Amino acid sequence: MLPGCGLVRPGGIPAVPAPRPGRVAIVGAGIAGLAAAAELRAAGADDVVVLEARDRIGGRIWTSRIGGTAPVDLGASWIHGVAGNPIAGIATANGIRMLPTNYGSKSVHFHESAEANQSRDQVLKGFWTLARQRPREPLRALYERYVSTSALAVADRRYLGYVLNTAIEHEFGADIAELSLASISGGKVWPGRDALFPAGYHQIVNVLAEGLDIRTGHAVVGIDHRGSGVVLTTAVGATFGGDFAVVTLPLGVLKKRAIVFTPALPPAKQRAIDSLGMGVLNKTCLLFDDIFWQPDVELIGYVGAQPGQWAEAVSLYPYTQQPILMMFNAGSYAVRTEAMADGEIVSEALAALADMYGSVPPPRDALVTRWRSDPWSYGSYSYVPVGSSFAQHAELAAPIGGRVFFAGEATHEEYPATVHGAFLSGVRAARRIAASVGSTMRHGSTATRRWERPA
Repeated sequence: MLPGCGLVRPGGIPAVPAPRPGRVAIVGAGIAGLAAAAELRAAGADDVVVLEARDRIGGRIWTSRIGGTAPVDLGASWIHGVAGNPIAGIATANGIRMLPTNYGSKSVHFHESAEANQSRDQVLKGFWTLARQRPREPLRALYERYVSTSALAVADRRYLGYVLNTAIEHEFGADIAELSLASISGGKVWPGRDALFPAGYHQIVNVLAEGLDIRTGHAVVGIDHRGSGVVLTTAVGATFGGDFAVVTLPLGVLKKRAIVFTPALPPAKQRAIDSLGMGVLNKTCLLFDDIFWQPDVELIGYVGAQPGQWAEAVSLYPYTQQPILMMFNAGSYAVRTEAMADGEIVSEALAALADMYGSVPPPRDALVTRWRSDPWSYGSYSYVPVGSSFAQHAELAAPIGGRVFFAGEATHEEYPATVHGAFLSGVRAARRIAASVGSTMRHGSTATRRWERPA
């Protein structure tokens, strides 16, 4: 029997096999690249290679160990909305433990005990009323106007700055000078509570990667799509030919023009890359010998003298029973700390904790991230700056010539800056390839159906 003629109809007439995608080269072994590869394999593609520049898989999902044993996620930490979320479905199907975050379990500490007055809810209400009146104006400009005309006390100004930092700047990885109400109001939110993985997000990555052909240490620097296929060139001069390519590079890498496309990217796609922003959210993880904070508190807020510095931490003790604090900084302050030595960063973190709790012990171990300096990401996740729109995410996702497809969190208009958005974008790219060759793969193929659960 000839290869490819495995089915024979009555009367000896060979059945025409469903077309299958030919060789597909995927750039990046983050969640989007792994999802695309797994979905393609389920569609019948038996020649899929994933090229990854790092010496590990996962991309901006990165589970490390603090103190040599305790897992901490230095990249993505949460499933945002577990009800029907495909990431939660993967976890459930594979027995991966999730624990919900209780955002109400929170303690907020004020510099010099100068707590905001009882009208602080009215302060917030007044600011957002102004923002709704001027939805396209930068939030920083609105903040300056609001505090100058409302005669706010120092503590109230600091509290408003704290809320804008933790609720907006941490969420989007950018300063409020770069954001407006209009630029943060797109996209969708998955229902249900947020959840963490006590044993690490890498468990999701490992499920997706099982059985895939992944080549680490292969940084792609060129994609030639002039002919009927594509040719990818790596930094060491190796080449990979294929019928299709899926590019899942982070927006920060695309903005650096780290890959030379031949022909060049269409102007509309380059405009999308240039007009979207790449935010940064860095973590400083501290392991202590014992906890000195409330054992049942999950979130620790800090209304400090300097807005936007060490304003929020997550206690991992309720999740792991380990005395670990995960402290956050976003935007320009996060970028500034990347030029500091680890010891300096830890000293600043301890100074903030001392302002909250008095004398604090030195940590037994510390881990510090520098996502803006990372040459394989140049940031943490995408955002829409003032003057841009969420439509740019869709433009970034548009295929080129039916041969080069794009995936990654920055390509998902509905769920950007999330792991599930990146996952769904990878599945979408794979299905577009399958559809282009007439594959019979249906929605909810083997690759994703086994991970999904009812909402």
